[in-house]
Amino acid sequence: MMNDEQLVAFLRQVARPVTDQSPSRDLWPSVLAGCQQPMGWSWVDLGMVAALVAGMVMRPQWLWLLAYHL
Repeated sequence: MMNDEQLVAFLRQVARPVTDQSPSRDLWPSVLAGCQQPMGWSWVDLGMVAALVAGMVMRPQWLWLLAYHL
């Protein structure tokens, strides 16, 4: 079992100290560019919709379960 002093010593040994407190560049323009891009459908989104539609066709009684969770 490790006590607090051993844990602190271990963490100081494996973790390097943080020297620079600021980011290397301004991150706000990247955030704005990401927010202004139009959202699109990915293959994962389309696959999930297809699986949901197939599941509702095969088991229509599960519609209540889906409606409950939405």
